[in-house]
Formats: sequence, structure tokens, C-alpha cells
Amino acid sequence: MKTQDDILQLMEEQRQTYIDAALDIWDYAEPIFEEHKSAHRLAQILEKKGFTVTFGVADMPTAFIAVWGHGQPVIGYMGEFDALPNLSQEADNVTREPIPGKTCGHGCGHHLLGTAAMAAAIANKDYLEANGLSGTVKYYGCPAEEGGGGKVLMNNAGLFDDCSAAISWHPTDDNGIWSINFHAQQAVTYTFQGRPAAKSDAEKGNDILADTGANSLDALKLFLYGAGVLRNHLPEHFVIRSSIEETGDKNLLQNPCESVIRYHYRAYTGAEIREAIAALHQVAKGAAVMTGCKLKAVYKTGYSEMLPNRSLERIMYSKFQKVGTVHMTQEDWKYAEKMHTALPSGCEGPTFDLMHLLYEEQADPIIEQVKGKPYNDLLYPFREINVHKPGSTDICDVSWTTPTTQCVVACYIKDTLGHSWQEVAQGRNDIAMKGMMVAAKVMGLTGIELCANPDALKAVRDEFERERTGKIYIPLTGHTVFENE
Repeated sequence: MKTQDDILQLMEEQRQTYIDAALDIWDYAEPIFEEHKSAHRLAQILEKKGFTVTFGVADMPTAFIAVWGHGQPVIGYMGEFDALPNLSQEADNVTREPIPGKTCGHGCGHHLLGTAAMAAAIANKDYLEANGLSGTVKYYGCPAEEGGGGKVLMNNAGLFDDCSAAISWHPTDDNGIWSINFHAQQAVTYTFQGRPAAKSDAEKGNDILADTGANSLDALKLFLYGAGVLRNHLPEHFVIRSSIEETGDKNLLQNPCESVIRYHYRAYTGAEIREAIAALHQVAKGAAVMTGCKLKAVYKTGYSEMLPNRSLERIMYSKFQKVGTVHMTQEDWKYAEKMHTALPSGCEGPTFDLMHLLYEEQADPIIEQVKGKPYNDLLYPFREINVHKPGSTDICDVSWTTPTTQCVVACYIKDTLGHSWQEVAQGRNDIAMKGMMVAAKVMGLTGIELCANPDALKAVRDEFERERTGKIYIPLTGHTVFENE
């Protein structure tokens, strides 16, 4: 019989396979919905390990599911592999230096995320196989986390319906369990389409009712005013971002104009987002009607808030305590000190501000242990965090279908901001790879515990059913609406 310690040793023996895959995916750096090489790189390893792979699930060419085993429980591991635009960056460089010919970069660590989740799925499979236990292991190859909502689309397609529990992680600059909530969010792009006047100024004469056309810039101005008034009626915790993409042209005779604006809402719950977006659409519709413009609204797939499962989080935390954080060598500390010089001055401030928000009275003792260090090797205490962390993730939508948990592992030097070139620069380093393997072990042992301990899985499922009861989940899907056609 193989123990969990045996599985950890087996994972160490296979670590170079996983490191090579992560490095390749860092090199590929493919944007959302175009992660063909990255997805197939992981799928090929899973197939060699005996998994059956199906591509194109949920009508996404780069989405796939790899399945091994049979029967209950069904343990799911969620992997991501998309990169971010405009973040091409040379590895290990302390100055901004894009790689010639490349535009994207792994500024959110998804080359590590998807690979570690795959390694965990294989570890879970190895445990079941070695001990002759029933159970099904699923690896979800999830594309387009960065704004595409890949997991939302997979969840809507019913791909998580038979999953007993779902496990994931995220590379960061600290260590712990993401026992927190996230903001729900959705973005919509409004296009006001104008048209020229039916007659020229000379032809209009004194006809006061002559068609003067539809000016999209006027529509945009009205929309901005109305959206500003609407903001006064929204809760203070709403985060609003907007960007004008096209202003239009006043000379309609030369150019029937379009004005385009993108609006983005974040709030605590999906219900708040749905209500606010519906009101915002009425503002846009009113602006179109008043100016005679046509209106097109393109809604991006949005993300819901998290439904935490504390029982599953505690299991994961106990496995983190067993595995421990990254073992840092002298060379690792030297590298961390070097790369820390690439960060802006005062970068510890935002790190500690977030720590105070999430850990409240526990924050100061934690800060004392990490202050001034270039790398954070501390495992944070487990805490049920009920505040909403700034940011959003499509993993939250999965949590409404099956119990879901995430850990975070310090793969980057302390104070590194996500979605930054500094994060891309560190993505091929030994610290990042060590962090990836820590995450793989924590996730793998978490899934194994659910398979080996029916009482633990029952407690997780019981909590899920209890917390889910009476709550309504409505996904924030992408769609297009035309008005005044």
C-alpha cells in the first residue's frame, strides 16, 4: 500500500517533467482562447499517464477535460494556461525589456497554475491506482481566465455537475489558503451609431422639422452624464472602470460616426452586478433614443462571487502544513534580493495594506515576520476571511456547483504585483518552479484525503449543501443586445 508520503516522493521523481512543461508554456505565452500549444502540452502528459482527453468542451477549442478512473468520488483539478497581452518580458531581467516578436507574457503565473494542477491530478491518480481504490480524477483544462470566463462557460455546460469537489491554486507572493471572497464583475461595451442628416444645410432651408441626423458624440455625452448620476445610487463598495474607445465625429456628412465606451462594474455579489448593469443599460438606451442613434451593447462573460467551503479549506490547510513552504537556498535568497530591485519604491505598503484588510488583528504579527524580506517564506495562519478581496476570478462560479478551494504559494518575490512585467521576469526561476511543486503537493494530498477519508468528504459536501440552500445562482453570461434597429 502506498502512503501519502510515498506519493510525495513520486512527485519529486517526476518534477522535471512538470518543470519542462511550465517552461514551455511560459515560452508559448498564448492569449485567451488561443492557448493551443499550451493546452496540448499538458494534455499530452496526461494522456501518457493514462488519462482520456477530450478537447473542445463547452464549444471552446482550447478547453479540455482529462479523465482517469471510475466511480465515486469525482475529484476535479482546475488548470489555467492563458497569458496576458502587452507583457512580453525577458526572464530574470530587472529592467523592462520585452522579447522581440512577442507581445504576451505570463504576468499571472498561469504557466505554473495549470502545470501544478495537472501534477496534482496525476498524483491523485497514482494513489488510487497503487492502492486499488475506486474514484475518478478529472483535470479541467480551463482557457481564458483573464477576462474570457472559461470556467463560467464550462460550468454553464454542466461539466462540473458530477464533481464531488474542485481544487485549484494561484501563484502569488505569499502562502496560505484563499479563504476569502472575491468581487463579482461584468463589463459591457456600448456602441452608439450615428447617421448623417437626410438633407444638407442648403436643402433644409427654413424647415425646422428637417432631419438633422444622429450624432453619436451627443449620445456618448448623455450616457456619461447619466452613468455619473447612476453612480450616486450605487453602494460605495462598487468599483467602476470605464474607457472611451471611440469619440465619434461631429461632421456626419463626411463620416457617419460611432462612439464606443467600455464600462466595467465590480461589486460584492452577482445580484448587485445584474441590477446595476440593467440600470446602466437603460441609461445607454435613453441616450440612444434622445439622439436618434442606434445602440449595440456587447456584454462580456462576468464572474460571480465565491461560495466558500470552510471544511475543504481546512483540509487543504492541513496538507499545506505537512508539505511546508518553498525551501530557499542561498542562491534563491540572492536572486530574490536582485529581483526586488526591479520593484517600485514603497512596494511593501500595498502588501501590508492588503494584509491588514484580510487578516485584521492577526496582520501585525505576520508583518513583523516578513517585513524587509525580499521573499515571503511564511505560511499564514488559517482564517475564515469574510471580506471581499479586490479582484475577480471565474473559479468563483464553479463554487456554486461543487465545493471549491484554492491555496496560494509564493512563487514570486515579496511585493510583486500581479499582471506586471516584474512577475513575468521571475516566471522561469527556480523559486517559481519550487512554488509550483509545493502547490502540486498540497492539491494532490487534498484530493487524496477526500478519496481516502469518506467522513471528510461527507463534511465537505454537507457544508456545501447547507450553504447552497436558498441561494440563487445566475451566471453573468456574455451576450449582445441591439436597440433602435
